[in-house]
Amino acid sequence: MFGSQADTVQVNGELVQLDFVQKHGLRNTYIKFRDSRLVVVARNRRLMQEALETHKHWIAKHYAEIKNSIRLFDSNSIFLNSKRYAINYVFSSARPRSDMSGSAITVYANSPDAANRHIDRMIRSRSERISGEMACRKAEAIGRRPSSVKIRRYRKWGACRSGGSITINYCISMLPDDLQDYVISHEVAHLIEMNHSESFWKVVSQLCPNYKSLRKQLNHYDSRKRNAISL
Repeated sequence: MFGSQADTVQVNGELVQLDFVQKHGLRNTYIKFRDSRLVVVARNRRLMQEALETHKHWIAKHYAEIKNSIRLFDSNSIFLNSKRYAINYVFSSARPRSDMSGSAITVYANSPDAANRHIDRMIRSRSERISGEMACRKAEAIGRRPSSVKIRRYRKWGACRSGGSITINYCISMLPDDLQDYVISHEVAHLIEMNHSESFWKVVSQLCPNYKSLRKQLNHYDSRKRNAISL
């Protein structure tokens, strides 16, 4: 069932917070989720209501995905190596930096955008180190060597091209260690088999013996970008 009232929307039997952002002169209406809140950007509330009704199936589907996934990003926390850290912000004119203590990360920056860029750089740096070291080590174990190992934003977790270039989702450092191991093993195995044949999975098994259970676990992690803070 789907219905709306005040500042909430009923999605899949649950009341979800609805944030309406009015922008006069906007040609199109936009719908997105920010964490588990539904955000609608439109010229007026009539167009907002029309969008909610027109896209109710899309909203229901994506809310179910959010509820059933482990979100690596949200507005107040970040996931690193199987541990969730609360993010605290201190806005000043200081050069962006961060301190990690216990289960919290404090980010010092002069604006929300600068804070997000700093968090991105931190994640990317960790992911580059992890991916490069692990990919080379695993490739050596099967007598291969990647031509390059790159980090980028991806809808999927990784890819390997026929020339031996491996690309890994920049969020890999946010995954638990065993899932990092599976992702890298999967792409390194493509250095021998550029398909998903039985021979390919034998190579994956050699590099990551419990890949079957890890493959299923990976489906629960949501790597889609959500800025850590938005004001």
